Amino acid sequence: MAFHHISLLTVVMVFALRSTVEGRSTGALRAACFTLTPQHGQNAPSTPNPGYMIDVSSSFYMPGGHVQVTVTGPNVWRGHLLQARNVNSGAIVGTWDNLGDNQILDCNPGSSVTHTNSMDKNILNVTWVAPDNGAGNIFFVVTIVQEFTIFHVNISSEVVTEVIKTTTMEPTTTTMEPTTTTMEPTTTTMEPTMEPTTTTMEPTTTTMEPTTTTMEPTTTTMEPTTTTMEPTTTTMEPTTTTMKPTTTTQEPVFDQVDPMFCMNEAGDTMYEPMPGTNCKKYIEIIVAENRSFVRDAAPGTAWDTKICNGNFPFFVRCAVP
Repeated sequence: MAFHHISLLTVVMVFALRSTVEGRSTGALRAACFTLTPQHGQNAPSTPNPGYMIDVSSSFYMPGGHVQVTVTGPNVWRGHLLQARNVNSGAIVGTWDNLGDNQILDCNPGSSVTHTNSMDKNILNVTWVAPDNGAGNIFFVVTIVQEFTIFHVNISSEVVTEVIKTTTMEPTTTTMEPTTTTMEPTTTTMEPTMEPTTTTMEPTTTTMEPTTTTMEPTTTTMEPTTTTMEPTTTTMEPTTTTMKPTTTTQEPVFDQVDPMFCMNEAGDTMYEPMPGTNCKKYIEIIVAENRSFVRDAAPGTAWDTKICNGNFPFFVRCAVP
């Protein structure tokens, strides 16, 4: 009879333990939010990490931006707990999107991503959404549960650097197409304007009446005189005035100053002009390592943040002269 009592107690204990495990198969408990350690009795984390890793889509982010987070490993697993944390304070930050077959665990404050079932998994792919006011430099951390007694905690990603959002107006370049104004040559021919003139004076006859005095009458007769002026003709040679075509080309006009900074194609290095150098020097910032160096632009050039390279000073509108 005592044997039957012991068997029944054993069955009850096993059933209770199984219920506890299966309850956790639907997601991590809030008790694990801050320690990232599963509540699996006296079982301790397994070491070393066999090769589970976190990949991120970018090594920097802007407030309100998104970062794709992917967890992979050499072996399948059954449970996980993924968070984003501030590098300095360790606070859980941000929210999550594109969860797929996962769910949010409210850690109050902050949220985490956890599993919804105990099926075998070989990848976790979700999107982290940064707060609108930023969260500082962050890293991602995950705990992987292969099975009840085998789990790996605090698997971390590289640091993701916050880039402060600035309001920068895109530089606009207004280029006026060169205009060519060509004036057709004009020929001005002046016709002779003076007609030949002929002046003819009519002959005049003056006859004086004879006067009688004591003297014998005398008769004076004046022969008529005729004056004829030869006609004169004035001819002006035609003149031709030709104006050479003039070409007016207006130089390009830059309305705005250049951006405050630029990034290289890999997205891991930021460049900004060195204040007080009129862009003859620039600052190179290695984002992932949080280090910076002062560099000289190539001789005869200035640092152009529009193309992230040296350029002729004429084309550079330095944002921090």
